[in-house]
Amino acid sequence: DAAGAAMAGVLRENAETRLRELYLGATGMGPTAASGFAALLRSNLSLEKLDLRLFPALGGPPGVALAEALRENAETKLRELNLQITDMGAAAREAFEALQRTRPQIVVKWDT
Repeated sequence: DAAGAAMAGVLRENAETRLRELYLGATGMGPTAASGFAALLRSNLSLEKLDLRLFPALGGPPGVALAEALRENAETKLRELNLQITDMGAAAREAFEALQRTRPQIVVKWDT
């Protein structure tokens, strides 16, 4: 979890990153890492695809923070967010549904 948060922090601080795709599914990262990636997505301008399938920490506040970060970043290049097989609670699901209404260009994949 701490390693995931550190990775998100390094990516956030490197404003010149050209990283376009990031696959973090089934890494076992927890809520600290999820919060770190929310902070990254608030300002990231290069990431186009983020895969968080099997990322158990997206229920509750971390998932809500991730969705809100993407709604706040008007210049995001993110086009695909994979949330399949995550343990998402009602609040996080509502936040991602709101994201899809305000940013329809971001395809959110999840289990229904």
